[in-house]
Amino acid sequence: MVAGIDSRIRELGGEIRYNTKLTGISVSGGKAAAAVTDSGEIKCGQLILATGHSARDTYAYLMNSGFAVVPKPFSVGVRIEHLRKDIERAIFRGEAGNPKLGHAEYALSKRVGSECVYTFCMCPGGEVIAAASEEGGVVTNGMSRFRRDGVNSNAAIAVSVAPDDPIGFQRRLERAAFETGGGGYAAPVQTVGDFLSGKHGTEPSRIRPTYMNGNVKIADLAALFPENITKMLKLGIKSFDANIAGFSVPDAVLTGVETRTSAPVRVLRGENMTAVGYDNIYPCGEGAGNGNFKIQTL
Repeated sequence: MVAGIDSRIRELGGEIRYNTKLTGISVSGGKAAAAVTDSGEIKCGQLILATGHSARDTYAYLMNSGFAVVPKPFSVGVRIEHLRKDIERAIFRGEAGNPKLGHAEYALSKRVGSECVYTFCMCPGGEVIAAASEEGGVVTNGMSRFRRDGVNSNAAIAVSVAPDDPIGFQRRLERAAFETGGGGYAAPVQTVGDFLSGKHGTEPSRIRPTYMNGNVKIADLAALFPENITKMLKLGIKSFDANIAGFSVPDAVLTGVETRTSAPVRVLRGENMTAVGYDNIYPCGEGAGNGNFKIQTL
């Protein structure tokens, strides 16, 4: 997919500069004159700023340079793993295994007042992957390979949050997960049964963690989160059992932490969609806090 995108851009006359980092924006008269990179300036008439949601160095530059950047709600939580065949039996019942149905997916949510817990980025037959972008932090994500036929299926269970210092909040969770995992980017894990009962120490058995080929450490995940988040995670796991029988099965596995569900900040835009105070800088997409996307191959 990436190779195809690269090829198409070049066919249309575009240029791609790999291993080139944006370090600043040269501004003159309220307009971007050039993108400043670690290998020199790139002059521009328009500048489209389309980073990913983890471009913390770019966020810091924008905030320190006077751009209008504000906190926005996002979500944090854990990854839950079940056996793929268990999920397919619960959803498809007697038709489980029918090749015409493919592999089962789900999207679940529960709202209590102003608080919400939901599943996100469900990966049928997938694996939990390491997604840290900074040293000393553990971040999880999920992915499915093309056939989506791995032993486990996983999804994030996430709780909406709106902290005043969103990036600092993310970092604290990620560093706590790193320390709890014992370093080496091992992830803290806990069975659903232990998490719901307030215990920890049970080794995963029937359902094995897929994160980094099992580079995990048994831990108390509740200790990583503020109490209200732990409460909502537990509520979600229990309530989702009404939608998918066996969702809260005690030997399902939780892996922490999921902190990058969407951008934690938004770069404000005016009516003409340019950054507030600038005539030709266009913050776009997920990194600017204006969208949330997944890449899927068909």
